[in-house]
Amino acid sequence: MIDLVASMREVTVYADRALVARRGNISLEAGEHELRINDLPQFLRESLRAAGEGPQGTRILNVDVTTAFHSRPPESELQSLLQELELLRQNKQLLEARQGALNDRRQWLRALGEQSRDFAKGLAQGQMKPQDCADFFRFTAEQALQDAEAAQSLDIQLKQVQGEIDAKSRELQHKQGSPDPDRLAALITVDLAQAGEFSLELSYLVMGASWHPQYDVRVQKTAEQNDGQVELTYVGVVQQFTGERWENVGLSLSTARPSLAAVLPELEPWYLNVYTPPVLRAPMYAASPQGAPRMARAMIAGQTAELSAAMAEAANGTEEEVAYSVTADVATATVEQTGTALVFRAGRSVDIPSDNSPHKTTIARDNLPCTFDYVSAPALDEHVHLRATIHNTTDRILLNGDASIFLSGEYVGTTRVETTAPTETFKMFLGIDDGIKVKRELIERSVDKGNLLQAGVRRTTYAYRLLVHNYAPAPRNVVIKDHLPVSQHERIKVRVLSIQPAPKERSKLEVLTWEFALASNAEQQIEYRFTVEQPQDVRLTGLK
Repeated sequence: MIDLVASMREVTVYADRALVARRGNISLEAGEHELRINDLPQFLRESLRAAGEGPQGTRILNVDVTTAFHSRPPESELQSLLQELELLRQNKQLLEARQGALNDRRQWLRALGEQSRDFAKGLAQGQMKPQDCADFFRFTAEQALQDAEAAQSLDIQLKQVQGEIDAKSRELQHKQGSPDPDRLAALITVDLAQAGEFSLELSYLVMGASWHPQYDVRVQKTAEQNDGQVELTYVGVVQQFTGERWENVGLSLSTARPSLAAVLPELEPWYLNVYTPPVLRAPMYAASPQGAPRMARAMIAGQTAELSAAMAEAANGTEEEVAYSVTADVATATVEQTGTALVFRAGRSVDIPSDNSPHKTTIARDNLPCTFDYVSAPALDEHVHLRATIHNTTDRILLNGDASIFLSGEYVGTTRVETTAPTETFKMFLGIDDGIKVKRELIERSVDKGNLLQAGVRRTTYAYRLLVHNYAPAPRNVVIKDHLPVSQHERIKVRVLSIQPAPKERSKLEVLTWEFALASNAEQQIEYRFTVEQPQDVRLTGLK
């Protein structure tokens, strides 16, 4: 058996796992050889794949996995941390031993001081001199002071060492990924028809790795603009605690979901039935459930896509120095379409430790066209919100993720980008604009109890007025949303009398939407009236 060092070259991260690719080279004689790649993390054994290149007639005969048992993690970085932690613990034990010896001496000194009451008898009998008593008390006082200072110093050192032990333990816990010190080893059997150089490529899937998108949305907008561009920075946030450090690897982020690829949802019959009231029974202190819930089954899809060739090295060109500075370009990823998924390949090698800390890599930075309008729903809030309708003109899918918004260089807040396909539009609110004021008020509420032919019927008329004023120095595209009441009872009737002006949209649930361009220092008035009829003995809820 020959130990082969296969260094990590590429990692493809999915939403809940990662595909790790390693590569190693070795010179072999003709014949059959068993190669062993040690210290691999706990990966999905069925995902192990091997490929290789060698002289004519080279064959891979077998691929197997075995467990290497360790008393402690074999990685050099973890071993170094464990050694540092062990030294700190030994130092703590030494300080505790010194503290114990000091306490013993202080107890002995205290016991010696208790015997000083016999000094008077010794002086009276001429067995001791006054100078001997003075020297004794001076010695005990000085020794007690030294011991008190030493005890205080030891307490301080013990607290410092304990703090260092706690910090080292947390660092070890973060970098360890898994408390299990055992590792896997791959066993590859190859047969060479002739001696030569053999290059082995190994890949496997590990859990404990993930990535999710984040966005930075930067908008530079002047008061006169009603359309423009939004700078959207697409960032992938990678986290992993797989038990191995990803060092100087080519990183790819995939939108594929292997755990769902082989599962097709099955529809079940949709039954309707007559409602049967439950039978009331006396409470029981112990009951066992009748039957167990049906468990959903999922299949883990195998890895079908092959790894791409090694990433191209970046050209290290030089340019003449210039006397002025320019804005630095941001390194972005290249995009590849693989079946139904996208793969974002980072433009440089990265280091990601196994501590589950987030690491960002920029996928793309694009200027996307957008239009601006101003939206308000005064029944809920009379503030007016600036909204951007953004057109995804890229060939990338924008995945669901958080977004930080910057308007004219100022941080506005956070929002969420929903999954958006290429050529699709999405909307994003950019904050409150105080240049437009909206006021909603009840201008009429009259009650008609009906005549003799309508005995027992109560009719109430309501009228609302909305005033929209544009105080901005430029025209604004304004969207106002409001609603009318909808009856949920057959004895309650709602009749709309008038809506001026007519809304652009009116849903079946009476949600009204007006859209209009409002000139600078102009005002738009909206009024609507409706009646509500109800029996005198019926009390309404929901009117406001």
